[in-house]
Amino acid sequence: MQRLQKRELFIKKRGLSMKRLNDSKNIVTLYILVTALGIIIVFGIMEFRFLKDILTSYESSIEQIAVNKTNSFINDLKSLSRNAARKIEMQNINAEEAVKIVPNYDIRVTGVYVVKEDSTTASTSSSDKNLFITNLAKKAQENEQDVTLSEVINDTISTAVPLRDGRILIIDFTIDDYQKEIIEEFTNTAYKLAVFDNKNTPIVWPFEEDQLANFNSQQSKLYAGEEQYQVIKSEVGNPSWNLYLFKKANNFEKYRAITIIFLVFALYYCLYQLLVEFWGVNSAKTYFDNIDFAILNQVNEGVIITNNEGKIVFANKAAHDIFHERKNSLVNVQLKEVMGHIENLQGKSDSSQTLTLKTSDKLLEAIHSPIIKKGKKLGSLTVISANNSEEKAFKSVLEKLVEILPQGIIFVDKNNDIVTANLMAKCYLGNLDIGKNMEVVNPELAEFICKNIDSRSINRIKLTGHDIWCDAAPVYDNDGVYTGTLVILNSESKM
Repeated sequence: MQRLQKRELFIKKRGLSMKRLNDSKNIVTLYILVTALGIIIVFGIMEFRFLKDILTSYESSIEQIAVNKTNSFINDLKSLSRNAARKIEMQNINAEEAVKIVPNYDIRVTGVYVVKEDSTTASTSSSDKNLFITNLAKKAQENEQDVTLSEVINDTISTAVPLRDGRILIIDFTIDDYQKEIIEEFTNTAYKLAVFDNKNTPIVWPFEEDQLANFNSQQSKLYAGEEQYQVIKSEVGNPSWNLYLFKKANNFEKYRAITIIFLVFALYYCLYQLLVEFWGVNSAKTYFDNIDFAILNQVNEGVIITNNEGKIVFANKAAHDIFHERKNSLVNVQLKEVMGHIENLQGKSDSSQTLTLKTSDKLLEAIHSPIIKKGKKLGSLTVISANNSEEKAFKSVLEKLVEILPQGIIFVDKNNDIVTANLMAKCYLGNLDIGKNMEVVNPELAEFICKNIDSRSINRIKLTGHDIWCDAAPVYDNDGVYTGTLVILNSESKM
């Protein structure tokens, strides 16, 4: 007995020391993981900000290049017109000669007009633009600026410069070169550029014509087919031209937010687990640590309790005896290492399962059931007992034998309630329903059974009013405790 107690004490101490060691390892591992995740998150946020700054700077540079090119184009036209006007004034060139000389100044010049003080116009050729020229000349006279810019008509833009003698010099320029340069440089899969003049006439449009009809200068997004673009608006010149930079959506902000949220969630989870391990506040994991299961060492069946990780937190003496081939303690061992195929039941957490185990010397029956408290699974309970299939078979044979015996057979329990009675016994005494007390069936036989409970031999009595003899034999269990009485009935003619 002392050896058994020492063994249990040794197993308990060893299990506690192993538990402390495992808990320390878990805390160190979680601390390292939390630190690593914290560093990754900090560097990740810094990296995302750096990439965001690079993308923003890149987009701003593209926008600025487009603004500079457009501004340069407009200023170039104004400068050329201003220089042409100064030459005409300095050389005192008349209108007819001026319209012949100015086209030689630049290859982009497609037409030259000089509106005289008497409102007559000298031009490079006959033109149907008289009304347009007249209106532009009036606008130039009223404008305080030295060069007046018109809207774009048929890919042509006109400039008007007042001369000192009251005449107005008007020059037509083609914008083909500007359009080609903008399309080639600012039209690709990542971004596109659209240019509108001061009258909102499209100069450059990088999409299909049907998209132009639905475009609104105030919208911040544009959908072209399956692609989505962000719209960035800029103004250039006076009168101002509108530039629209269409930047293809890259979902960078969404990916950044999702990644940071995921990393923060992982950090929070690991930090929570670290605090749980450090303070031992996880009831689902430490619930069994505060319960004394020593009473389970007194039962004959093997009892094994595991936590949610499948690790054994308690195994009684009977369980250690069943798996005696394992020299070490079962505590802190994975259940699947002891009962291999039980891992197939881990997913079935809502019901008990029965299975058969085969050891080297016996066949066992195990019941595996979850332990649930307030809707939370705390672990599992496994009860192991000897397979009683042979006992069941023997019981069936015994019941069959009792049924075919020519004597009447009755067995009553310690409360004198009928447990079993064959057909012959029912013929002798009448109604012998299972569970009925013998006092109700035959008070004389019931009294006789009670008087011979302590008897260690078979006792006989002849029932009054019946032509039968009764042999009563008390039955005891292995510990000598009375469990019932076997009664054998025989007719007098057979005695």
